[in-house]
Amino acid sequence: MQEQEVRRQAMLRVMGLEVWLPRQSLPYAPASSPLLLDWQLPGPVITPQGTTVRDRQPERPVPATGGQQTVAPASAGNVQASLQQVRQSLEAGDKPVAAPATARAEAAAVAVPVAPVAEPVRIPRFSLQLLRSGPCLLLADLPLGEAFQSSDPDFQLLRDIVRAAGLPVDLQPLRQGEPIRWPLLTAGQLAGSQDAAAARACVRDLLEFECSRAPVGFVWLLGPRAMAFANQEDADAELFSLTAFQSGIRFWNLPALEQLMQERSLKPLLWQHMQKLMAHWSGHA
Repeated sequence: MQEQEVRRQAMLRVMGLEVWLPRQSLPYAPASSPLLLDWQLPGPVITPQGTTVRDRQPERPVPATGGQQTVAPASAGNVQASLQQVRQSLEAGDKPVAAPATARAEAAAVAVPVAPVAEPVRIPRFSLQLLRSGPCLLLADLPLGEAFQSSDPDFQLLRDIVRAAGLPVDLQPLRQGEPIRWPLLTAGQLAGSQDAAAARACVRDLLEFECSRAPVGFVWLLGPRAMAFANQEDADAELFSLTAFQSGIRFWNLPALEQLMQERSLKPLLWQHMQKLMAHWSGHA
C-alpha cells in the first residue's frame, strides 16, 4: 500500500499537482488510512518515466484568525469519487483509456468535410514562327523560342523544302518577324486563364487574320506545337495528312524541322506527299 501511495504521490508531483487531505473526519465519510493522513515523501523517488522527485513538505493551509484553522467544506460524494478515480488509475497502470463511444460519435458529427482542391490550370508554353511563301502560310515550331535567322540550319532546310515545292524561296516573315509566344501574359488576374483552349483560339485568330490579307490555299504546320494549336478538332492529326481550316484553305501537317534533320527517313516521305499537292499551288506561286 505504501509503495502504491509513493508512486501516486510522485506522479502527481511530476505533473505539478498538490495533494490536499482534510485534517478532520468528514461527516458520513469512511475512515481514512493512517498512511494517507500522515504521509511524507521518504527521500528522492525515481518515477516510472526516469525523473527524480526530491523531498518537499506539502504546504499547509494558512491559519485563520485566532489561531484556529478553517478547512474548506467538502462533500462525501466528491471524496468518494476522488478515491475511486485514484484506485482505478492504480489498477489500470499505464494502459491508455479509450474515449467513450458518445464522444467519438460527437467528434464524427462535428467533423466538417474538406472541400476538394481545384487543380491548377495548365498553361502551355510554345513559340511559333509565321511566314508566307506565295499562296502558302508556314507555321513552324521554334524549339529555342527565338525567331529564325538566315544562318540557322533549320531555316536553310525550310528554304530547300520551299524551293523543292516550287514556291518562292524569299520567305516573308509575318508579324514583323515577331514569333507567336504563349503565354501572352506573365502577371495579372488573367495570367492564370491562359489554358490550351485560349492558346488555340489565339493561334487560329492570327491565322484567319493573315489569310484575310492575301489569298491562301494551304497552311503548312511544321511541328507538333503548330499542329496541336492550329487544328481545332484534329490536334493529333497524322503526319503528312490534310485537315480543314476554312473554306478553300487546308492545313498540311508536317514534322518539325529538327525532326526532319535528325530522321532522314522522313525526307523521302515528305517528297512523295509533296508531289501530290504541288499542282494545287504551282499555278498561283
